[in-house]
This record gives sequence, C-alpha cells and structure tokens, in this order.
Amino acid sequence: MTGAGAPDAERFAAWQRDSLEARAVDSEVLTIGPFRVALAKDKATPGGSWVTLVEGLAGEDETMKAVPKLKAAFKKHKSPLEIEFNDAAFPEVGAWLEAAGLKLAEKNPLMACRPEMFKASINAEVHLTQLRATAIAAELEAFQQIRWTNGGDIKGTVPPVDTLRAALGAPSSVFLLAWLDWQAAGTGVSHALNGAAEIVGIVTDKHHRRRGVASTVTSELVRRHFEGGGDFVFLDASGDEAAAVYEKLGFSRFGANLVYQ
Repeated sequence: MTGAGAPDAERFAAWQRDSLEARAVDSEVLTIGPFRVALAKDKATPGGSWVTLVEGLAGEDETMKAVPKLKAAFKKHKSPLEIEFNDAAFPEVGAWLEAAGLKLAEKNPLMACRPEMFKASINAEVHLTQLRATAIAAELEAFQQIRWTNGGDIKGTVPPVDTLRAALGAPSSVFLLAWLDWQAAGTGVSHALNGAAEIVGIVTDKHHRRRGVASTVTSELVRRHFEGGGDFVFLDASGDEAAAVYEKLGFSRFGANLVYQ
C-alpha cells in the first residue's frame, strides 16, 4: 500500500502480528496458506477465534487452496468461519474469497489517530465509570446489554456477566460505561498492546443518541492511551456516519475492514 495511509496500515499490520502472538497464550495459532488463524480454547469468548491476512503477497492460487482447509479447521473447532483483513493492503483477495464460496458480511472504514492529530470532544453531561472486576452486577449487566444489542437495536444472546468480569482483569484494557440523566447510556473498550490500542464496543443506547456519548467515550479512551505513552489508536467504524464522528476527533482512514463469512 502507498499513499498517506501507508504508515497507519503498516502500524496496523504490526499490531495484528503482535496480537496473534499474544493470542497464542489462550489460542491455537496456525498458518494456513497466506492466512494466520487463532482458534480460541474458550469457545464462549466473543470474537475469540480469528482469521486474517497480515503480510506478504497473497496469491490467488494459494488463497483458493487455503479456503477449504480453513473451513475444515473451523468445522472441527465447531466455530463459524470469519476472515477479516484490510482491503487497502489486499485489494484482490475479496474477489477470490467470493469465488471460493464466501460472502462479504461487513465493510467498515479502518481509522487511526496519532497524538499530534487528536482533538477531544467531551460532553460534560456524560459521566464515565471505568468498570473493574469488583464492579456491581447491575453495572456489568447494563454494559453487556448495551454493547451486545447495539444499544437496543437488535435481539440476541448477551454474553454472561461472568465473561465480562473475567475480561476486566486484563491490565492493558479499559472498559468504560457512560451515563446520562442517571441512566446507562453507552459503552467503550480499549485494548493496548506495544504502544498501539484498538478501540471497540463504542455503542450508544438508542434512547440517548446524538448527545455526544460516543465522542466522549472515545475521547477518554484515546486520551488515556496517549497519556500513558501510547502512540497509535485505531478502530473499525460502523459506517460513514460513525466515521464522521471519529474524523472530528482526529482519526483518518487508512483502508476498510472486510469481513467474509
């Protein structure tokens, strides 16, 4: 990849390599063709298993040959197969995956922020609580309900509170619960690794939207990371409307995250 987004794409790829190495502690990490695979030992962990492209030139022949092997590995693991990657780094792979029978499930902007570009946007009416393993059950339940139902937009299985409580023990992660008018209003999480931080789970309850919840939560997560010595923050924006919010905070696009199933 060349152009203005190249340094961010390279930093993102370095984070992917570091993340795969870190996952080796509680996952089986494999190389199948051009793909790197992490199969979580705990299948109940949301997003625990992961397939991605990290580096090098992914050729059509080796990509096509790898797909049946990926399907077999995930079938044996009894997990759904999802492949995600930055299309700016691998622009031809999507067509090959579709030819192999996979379908594009998501395409969201990948965005990054550096300390010199960061512009915080805080709504003073939004109050934030950092959740810890000692948090009361009601706070944990509110967090899980907002995050995993997209703020009340969808119905589905919400991971148990015990799963969240265990995740709160990670010293490199920050979990924030936002409040408006004394009601739980939004969530946000950052996971730091070797100076880079991934921001996930920025969700606003549907009854509290357009009041600065997402920008306030994101700003606080970014601020903490940079003040702690980090130099790079990235996220996967859920569409152009969300991307516009992050652009106001100093984020810029360096590709798109494609998810194939």
